Amino acid sequence: MPKNLQRQWWFMFPITFISGYAAYLLVSAAGIGGLETLAQMLVFALCFAALRTGLQFISWLGIVAFMPKLAKSVLDQETASK
Repeated sequence: MPKNLQRQWWFMFPITFISGYAAYLLVSAAGIGGLETLAQMLVFALCFAALRTGLQFISWLGIVAFMPKLAKSVLDQETASK
């Protein structure tokens, strides 16, 4: 995924929010309750990172599929900056 798109607040804010909330729901469903210990925080962080990466990938595929001009402009900006 292009780095320029990952720096856009309109792309990263919803993904980060959704990933954090989904990770919280997953950890709660697993019966881990609060995040008091280091192990609980590590499980939450791993869930969050995996969900965020997956959502970024799915979002990029959606942008490529439904807004190809935006995807092309982002890729063109990235290749021009190199």
